[in-house]
Amino acid sequence: MVPHPTPRLEWYARWIMGRPRAVIVAWCVALAVAAPFALRLGRVAHGGSEAIRGSESHAVMMRLNADFGRGAAHPIPVVVIAPEESAARLPAVVADLTARLTTDARIHRVTHAWNTGWPELIGRDGHSALLLVQADAELLIDAENFTAELRALLAARELPSGFSTHVTGMAAMFHDLNRRSSADLLRAESVGVPLTLLVLFLAFRTVFAAALALAIAAAAVVLSSAFLYVASIWLPVSTLAQNVITMIGLGAGTDYALFVLSHYRHERRDGHTAEGAVLAAIHRAGPAIVVAGIAVAGGFAALFLVNARFVQSLALGGIAVIATAVAATLTLLPALLHFGADRVLPAPRRAVTAVRSSGWAAWSTRVMRRPWTYLALALALCAPFGWSALRAQAWKITAQDLPADEESRRGYDLLVTQFQPGWMGPTVLTLDAKPGRQIWEPEYQHATLALASELQRHPSIAHVLGYPRWLDAIGPSRLAIGAGALPPELAETAHSIVSADGRTAVMILVPRVAPEMRDVIELVKTLRAGPGSKTPGAQLQVNVGGGTAIIHDFDVEMFQSVGRVIVAVMLLTFVLLLVVFRSLAVPAKAVAANLLSVIVAYGFLVLVFQDGHGARLLGIEPPGGLNSFVVLMLFTVLFGLSMDYEIFLLSEVRDRFRAGATNIMSVAGGLGATAGIITSAAAVMVCLFGSFGFFGLTASRQFGLGLAVAVAFDATIVRLLIVPATMRLLGDWNWWLPTFPGRLHPGGPRFLAAQAGRR
Repeated sequence: MVPHPTPRLEWYARWIMGRPRAVIVAWCVALAVAAPFALRLGRVAHGGSEAIRGSESHAVMMRLNADFGRGAAHPIPVVVIAPEESAARLPAVVADLTARLTTDARIHRVTHAWNTGWPELIGRDGHSALLLVQADAELLIDAENFTAELRALLAARELPSGFSTHVTGMAAMFHDLNRRSSADLLRAESVGVPLTLLVLFLAFRTVFAAALALAIAAAAVVLSSAFLYVASIWLPVSTLAQNVITMIGLGAGTDYALFVLSHYRHERRDGHTAEGAVLAAIHRAGPAIVVAGIAVAGGFAALFLVNARFVQSLALGGIAVIATAVAATLTLLPALLHFGADRVLPAPRRAVTAVRSSGWAAWSTRVMRRPWTYLALALALCAPFGWSALRAQAWKITAQDLPADEESRRGYDLLVTQFQPGWMGPTVLTLDAKPGRQIWEPEYQHATLALASELQRHPSIAHVLGYPRWLDAIGPSRLAIGAGALPPELAETAHSIVSADGRTAVMILVPRVAPEMRDVIELVKTLRAGPGSKTPGAQLQVNVGGGTAIIHDFDVEMFQSVGRVIVAVMLLTFVLLLVVFRSLAVPAKAVAANLLSVIVAYGFLVLVFQDGHGARLLGIEPPGGLNSFVVLMLFTVLFGLSMDYEIFLLSEVRDRFRAGATNIMSVAGGLGATAGIITSAAAVMVCLFGSFGFFGLTASRQFGLGLAVAVAFDATIVRLLIVPATMRLLGDWNWWLPTFPGRLHPGGPRFLAAQAGRR
């Protein structure tokens, strides 16, 4: 889309075409090396269960690891079920299972009703028991990774006939979410890839061209997946990162290849040789592809502003897949065209292309005759979605989002019926005495019991365990402990709830509901901000961690990050387009239009996933809101992807305007010239992203459908209504940019004055 290639671009294109075999061999070697690592990405991808570093929940986790051993902050619940007729054998089976598990060096402790005296760990039916396994897992992600090994250890222990075990809890839930998501990714690809091939075939009318575009996208996915696998050594990689790399890599890779192939086809029809057509296609599409890639990569780069390591690994993966897609399009694709040039366009159809181009040009001219009318129509179409977006509510992933046959979901159902749902992720409090004092001093005992009594009366709390239960079990004699060392008979039971220095104790709150429920989150916020944070008199310092606190801190970080990420992405995009188009109005309008696309996507998701409209048609059980992580990711990804079409369209309009066409003629000609390419590219994106919206977990569906709706909106309402209407309303001011005195550059005031005679 640049009429006169720069010397650098000329040299680069000729260099590639001068050694196509070397380029292809280099890419084949790179793919051969990367493929084994890319195939292993699913094994290291996590469910995104990392606590936010620097948050209170993370600090509590680190404190518990230091004082009570790794994994103390997140014991893994295991439900043991006995046949009703064998209920009497349950204690012996649990004791034997505990003894065998603790022989493994990776398991530090197994807590159950018979070694703690906690009746809450016995099921309501009398023939089920709950084991709390403390594994050698510093972080929740480590516990997630240990889930499969724990299940293997339990499976290796031969239980009596009829007995069964179910590993559940937050770590196991994320593990199963990861497995399910990886399987759903393959299902979505099995639908999305054939649909993409069909769209590409309809666009090019040759299988070879369609296969070339898909091969470029596949190369980008393989290399970036391998890169992310290597990066997992230093950063935790979420399952969504794997999905995003596949979706964005396939979508952007095929789009970029489609732009080059379309220009190549056009040049061949105009009589150029194969090599000349490749050079011309690179010259025209190359700069716009690079700019579009920078725009998308910039959105991913903004994710580094989020204080979550797995989000930062996702940013790395997104940048890698876009960079690889651009590189493959501008190097591998020209080299492949060198050998398969005649198979790309076996049967050109000049007449059909001309009719379609003139039809789009005629449409844009009609819009520009009544710009206010069509702009009002576009905004009216957006209004319902914008209003819905304002009503968005937060939704959190739970075990109920898993299919009923997953082990962690079965375990969760058993917790609900036999124990308490809160065992999925109990809230853990650390109780600290003042420096130089100890937690079992009488005044701290009174403060602890007073706080426990208050919390026990809270409607959301079923059990208060840990240090308060230990004090109750001792009875009045606890006051005689004083500040001295614990008696030997008490030391054995206290080492798991009181630190070695005697300053810190642990209180465990087991909610009546799942840890992500609003009531428990409000309790966490109250404990952190209310009177309970510092108990008067004893000055008992309370810090809150555990499952609910991790969830709350994660959501806080996501929603607080939205503001700075939005500002960073919009500013980066504006500056990039300002440099490329040398205009103030064009970047401002592009940013506003993209923001509108994102809002429409949010509104659509609210209507489907929150209000339930059309959810049954999609096979979706509405969760009642949007996931905070999906909201953040949608903005960063959508802003860059939507900008692709703006860049390709406006580049064509700008070049025509600077070549001497009027504003109306530039817009009509630019829209007509790019309509077919952009429509095909958008159809590819919608098919790929939409396929992810029909398969898999709710969060992945939100992400896929949100992307598909935004791309469809941008390629239709924005491109066909908003862009021509606003370009007509601003006229020559579209290309205005202040300049230094004496300079005359396209779009400047003196340039516009010189062009006035043509308007």
